[in-house]
Amino acid sequence: MTCDHSKWFYPPPVENDWTGELEDQLAYRVSACEDIDIGRYKCTLCGEVMYYTGQWKNYFEKGIPCAGSDKVKR
Repeated sequence: MTCDHSKWFYPPPVENDWTGELEDQLAYRVSACEDIDIGRYKCTLCGEVMYYTGQWKNYFEKGIPCAGSDKVKR
Protein backbone atom coordinates (compact mmCIF):
# COMPACT_ATOMS: atom_id res chain seq x y z
CA MET A 1 0.00 0.00 0.00
CA THR A 2 1.28 3.45 -0.85
CA CYS A 3 1.60 6.25 1.66
CA ASP A 4 -0.64 9.30 1.19
CA HIS A 5 1.52 11.33 3.62
CA SER A 6 -1.38 12.11 5.94
CA LYS A 7 -2.75 10.82 9.24
CA TRP A 8 -5.98 11.04 11.19
CA PHE A 9 -6.35 13.69 13.89
CA TYR A 10 -8.97 13.15 16.61
CA PRO A 11 -9.79 16.41 18.41
CA PRO A 12 -10.72 16.16 22.09
CA PRO A 13 -14.44 16.16 22.97
CA VAL A 14 -16.05 19.54 23.64
CA GLU A 15 -18.77 20.45 26.08
CA ASN A 16 -22.18 21.14 24.55
CA ASP A 17 -23.31 24.62 25.68
CA TRP A 18 -26.96 23.56 25.98
CA THR A 19 -26.74 20.13 27.60
CA GLY A 20 -23.34 20.25 29.31
CA GLU A 21 -22.49 16.82 27.85
CA LEU A 22 -19.20 16.06 26.18
CA GLU A 23 -19.54 15.56 22.45
CA ASP A 24 -17.02 14.05 20.07
CA GLN A 25 -15.77 16.21 17.23
CA LEU A 26 -15.25 14.95 13.72
CA ALA A 27 -11.86 13.44 12.98
CA TYR A 28 -9.97 14.77 9.98
CA ARG A 29 -6.78 14.13 8.04
CA VAL A 30 -3.65 16.25 8.57
CA SER A 31 -0.28 16.23 6.86
CA ALA A 32 2.28 13.77 8.18
CA CYS A 33 5.15 15.81 6.70
CA GLU A 34 7.71 17.98 8.44
CA ASP A 35 10.33 20.39 7.13
CA ILE A 36 13.89 19.08 6.94
CA ASP A 37 15.43 22.37 5.86
CA ILE A 38 14.83 25.06 3.26
CA GLY A 39 13.52 23.42 0.08
CA ARG A 40 12.85 19.91 1.47
CA TYR A 41 10.33 18.10 3.63
CA LYS A 42 9.90 14.51 4.76
CA CYS A 43 6.97 12.21 5.52
CA THR A 44 7.13 11.04 9.14
CA LEU A 45 5.28 7.81 8.24
CA CYS A 46 7.23 6.44 5.27
CA GLY A 47 10.38 8.59 5.34
CA GLU A 48 10.07 9.81 1.75
CA VAL A 49 11.96 13.07 1.13
CA MET A 50 10.17 15.55 -1.13
CA TYR A 51 11.05 18.97 -2.55
CA TYR A 52 9.03 22.19 -2.71
CA THR A 53 10.07 22.82 -6.33
CA GLY A 54 11.94 21.14 -9.14
CA GLN A 55 14.71 23.70 -8.69
CA TRP A 56 15.27 22.55 -5.10
CA LYS A 57 15.30 18.93 -6.26
CA ASN A 58 17.98 19.79 -8.84
CA TYR A 59 19.97 21.61 -6.15
CA PHE A 60 20.00 18.70 -3.70
CA GLU A 61 20.35 15.90 -6.26
CA LYS A 62 22.54 17.52 -8.94
CA GLY A 63 24.15 20.47 -7.16
CA ILE A 64 22.61 23.09 -9.48
CA PRO A 65 22.25 26.38 -7.53
CA CYS A 66 18.84 28.03 -7.27
CA ALA A 67 17.34 31.09 -5.56
CA GLY A 68 18.01 30.83 -1.83
CA SER A 69 20.43 27.91 -2.08
CA ASP A 70 23.30 30.10 -0.90
CA LYS A 71 21.68 29.96 2.58
CA VAL A 72 21.81 26.13 2.79
CA LYS A 73 24.71 24.31 4.38
CA ARG A 74 25.37 20.97 2.70
